[in-house]
Amino acid sequence: MREIDEIKRELDVVKFETEIIKNDVERIKDKLIDHTPDHFSKQDWVRAFIGALFFGFSVLFSLGTINIAVNIPEPHLYIIVACTLILLTLEIYIIGYSKVADKKNRKFGQFWIKRIIMFYFIALLVASSIAYIFGLQYIIAPQYFVSLVIILSAPCAIGASLGDLLKKY
Repeated sequence: MREIDEIKRELDVVKFETEIIKNDVERIKDKLIDHTPDHFSKQDWVRAFIGALFFGFSVLFSLGTINIAVNIPEPHLYIIVACTLILLTLEIYIIGYSKVADKKNRKFGQFWIKRIIMFYFIALLVASSIAYIFGLQYIIAPQYFVSLVIILSAPCAIGASLGDLLKKY
Protein backbone atom coordinates (compact mmCIF):
# COMPACT_ATOMS: atom_id res chain seq x y z
CA MET A 1 0.00 0.00 0.00
CA ARG A 2 2.82 2.32 0.84
CA GLU A 3 4.42 1.65 -2.54
CA ILE A 4 1.18 2.52 -4.35
CA ASP A 5 0.95 5.83 -2.47
CA GLU A 6 4.53 6.61 -3.38
CA ILE A 7 3.87 5.84 -7.05
CA LYS A 8 0.76 8.11 -6.96
CA ARG A 9 2.84 10.95 -5.51
CA GLU A 10 5.45 10.49 -8.21
CA LEU A 11 2.71 10.53 -10.86
CA ASP A 12 1.35 13.77 -9.40
CA VAL A 13 4.83 15.31 -9.55
CA VAL A 14 5.25 14.17 -13.16
CA LYS A 15 1.80 15.61 -14.06
CA PHE A 16 2.71 18.91 -12.42
CA GLU A 17 6.06 19.08 -14.24
CA THR A 18 4.34 18.18 -17.51
CA GLU A 19 1.92 21.11 -17.06
CA ILE A 20 4.83 23.47 -16.44
CA ILE A 21 6.55 22.24 -19.59
CA LYS A 22 3.32 22.64 -21.61
CA ASN A 23 2.92 26.22 -20.37
CA ASP A 24 6.54 27.02 -21.20
CA VAL A 25 6.17 25.59 -24.70
CA GLU A 26 3.02 27.69 -25.25
CA ARG A 27 4.80 30.86 -24.13
CA ILE A 28 7.75 30.13 -26.41
CA LYS A 29 5.37 29.41 -29.29
CA ASP A 30 3.56 32.70 -28.68
CA LYS A 31 6.85 34.62 -28.68
CA LEU A 32 8.29 32.95 -31.78
CA ILE A 33 5.33 32.06 -33.96
CA ASP A 34 2.30 34.10 -32.97
CA HIS A 35 2.25 37.48 -34.71
CA THR A 36 -1.03 38.69 -33.25
CA PRO A 37 -0.65 42.37 -32.31
CA ASP A 38 -0.76 43.13 -28.63
CA HIS A 39 -2.40 46.10 -26.97
CA PHE A 40 -0.28 49.21 -26.52
CA SER A 41 2.33 49.34 -23.82
CA LYS A 42 4.99 51.81 -22.73
CA GLN A 43 7.47 49.92 -24.89
CA ASP A 44 5.36 50.69 -27.98
CA TRP A 45 5.56 54.40 -27.18
CA VAL A 46 9.34 54.18 -26.75
CA ARG A 47 9.76 52.26 -30.02
CA ALA A 48 7.63 54.83 -31.83
CA PHE A 49 9.65 57.75 -30.45
CA ILE A 50 12.95 56.12 -31.39
CA GLY A 51 11.74 55.33 -34.91
CA ALA A 52 10.41 58.85 -35.35
CA LEU A 53 13.67 60.37 -34.10
CA PHE A 54 15.73 58.18 -36.40
CA PHE A 55 13.76 59.08 -39.51
CA GLY A 56 13.29 62.71 -38.44
CA PHE A 57 17.01 63.30 -37.94
CA SER A 58 17.83 61.79 -41.30
CA VAL A 59 15.51 64.27 -43.06
CA LEU A 60 16.13 67.26 -40.79
CA PHE A 61 19.74 67.78 -41.78
CA SER A 62 18.98 67.92 -45.46
CA LEU A 63 19.17 71.50 -46.70
CA GLY A 64 16.48 70.68 -49.22
CA THR A 65 13.95 70.29 -46.40
CA ILE A 66 14.22 73.95 -45.43
CA ASN A 67 14.01 75.07 -49.07
CA ILE A 68 10.94 72.91 -49.60
CA ALA A 69 9.29 74.26 -46.43
CA VAL A 70 9.79 77.84 -47.61
CA ASN A 71 8.59 77.25 -51.17
CA ILE A 72 5.87 74.61 -50.88
CA PRO A 73 2.29 75.71 -51.66
CA GLU A 74 -0.27 75.14 -48.91
CA PRO A 75 -2.33 72.54 -50.83
CA HIS A 76 0.75 70.34 -50.98
CA LEU A 77 0.92 70.33 -47.20
CA TYR A 78 -2.58 68.85 -47.12
CA ILE A 79 -1.46 66.25 -49.64
CA ILE A 80 1.53 65.37 -47.44
CA VAL A 81 -0.75 64.90 -44.41
CA ALA A 82 -3.24 62.83 -46.44
CA CYS A 83 -0.53 60.61 -47.96
CA THR A 84 1.06 60.13 -44.54
CA LEU A 85 -2.27 59.06 -43.06
CA ILE A 86 -2.88 56.70 -45.99
CA LEU A 87 0.57 55.12 -45.60
CA LEU A 88 0.03 54.74 -41.86
CA THR A 89 -3.38 53.18 -42.46
CA LEU A 90 -1.88 50.68 -44.91
CA GLU A 91 0.88 49.85 -42.45
CA ILE A 92 -1.61 49.41 -39.62
CA TYR A 93 -3.83 47.15 -41.70
CA ILE A 94 -1.21 45.06 -43.50
CA ILE A 95 1.28 44.64 -40.68
CA GLY A 96 -1.02 44.77 -37.70
CA TYR A 97 -4.68 44.11 -38.28
CA SER A 98 -4.24 41.36 -40.86
CA LYS A 99 -2.63 39.27 -38.08
CA VAL A 100 -5.57 39.66 -35.68
CA ALA A 101 -7.25 36.29 -35.26
CA ASP A 102 -10.51 37.46 -33.68
CA LYS A 103 -11.59 40.21 -36.07
CA LYS A 104 -15.19 39.89 -34.91
CA ASN A 105 -14.39 41.13 -31.41
CA ARG A 106 -11.48 43.37 -32.37
CA LYS A 107 -12.83 45.79 -34.96
CA PHE A 108 -10.51 47.57 -37.39
CA GLY A 109 -11.82 51.01 -36.45
CA GLN A 110 -10.78 50.65 -32.82
CA PHE A 111 -7.50 49.02 -33.79
CA TRP A 112 -6.79 51.75 -36.34
CA ILE A 113 -7.80 54.88 -34.40
CA LYS A 114 -5.54 54.15 -31.44
CA ARG A 115 -2.53 53.55 -33.63
CA ILE A 116 -3.07 56.36 -36.12
CA ILE A 117 -3.48 58.91 -33.35
CA MET A 118 -0.45 57.61 -31.47
CA PHE A 119 1.81 57.45 -34.53
CA TYR A 120 0.84 60.85 -35.91
CA PHE A 121 0.88 62.54 -32.50
CA ILE A 122 4.39 61.21 -31.86
CA ALA A 123 5.44 62.25 -35.37
CA LEU A 124 4.23 65.82 -34.88
CA LEU A 125 5.75 66.01 -31.41
CA VAL A 126 9.13 64.70 -32.55
CA ALA A 127 9.16 66.82 -35.73
CA SER A 128 8.35 70.04 -33.89
CA SER A 129 10.74 69.21 -31.04
CA ILE A 130 13.77 68.49 -33.18
CA ALA A 131 13.07 71.49 -35.42
CA TYR A 132 12.82 73.70 -32.33
CA ILE A 133 15.81 72.17 -30.52
CA PHE A 134 18.06 72.77 -33.51
CA GLY A 135 16.83 76.37 -33.82
CA LEU A 136 15.27 76.12 -37.25
CA GLN A 137 12.71 78.74 -36.22
CA TYR A 138 15.60 81.24 -36.44
CA ILE A 139 16.60 80.11 -39.92
CA ILE A 140 13.18 80.37 -41.56
CA ALA A 141 10.34 82.82 -41.13
CA PRO A 142 7.76 81.87 -38.47
CA GLN A 143 5.00 81.24 -41.03
CA TYR A 144 7.13 78.51 -42.62
CA PHE A 145 7.87 76.69 -39.37
CA VAL A 146 4.51 74.89 -39.51
CA SER A 147 5.26 73.81 -43.08
CA LEU A 148 8.61 72.46 -41.93
CA VAL A 149 6.98 70.51 -39.09
CA ILE A 150 4.40 69.00 -41.46
CA ILE A 151 7.12 68.01 -43.93
CA LEU A 152 9.23 66.47 -41.13
CA SER A 153 6.21 64.72 -39.62
CA ALA A 154 5.80 62.46 -42.68
CA PRO A 155 9.08 60.53 -42.27
CA CYS A 156 8.71 60.71 -38.48
CA ALA A 157 5.29 59.02 -38.74
CA ILE A 158 6.69 56.26 -40.93
CA GLY A 159 9.56 55.80 -38.48
CA ALA A 160 7.13 55.68 -35.57
CA SER A 161 5.05 53.00 -37.24
CA LEU A 162 8.07 50.88 -38.11
CA GLY A 163 8.57 50.16 -34.42
CA ASP A 164 5.30 48.25 -34.60
CA LEU A 165 6.67 46.24 -37.53
CA LEU A 166 10.00 45.51 -35.90
CA LYS A 167 8.30 44.36 -32.73
CA LYS A 168 6.92 41.25 -34.41
CA TYR A 169 9.53 40.43 -37.08
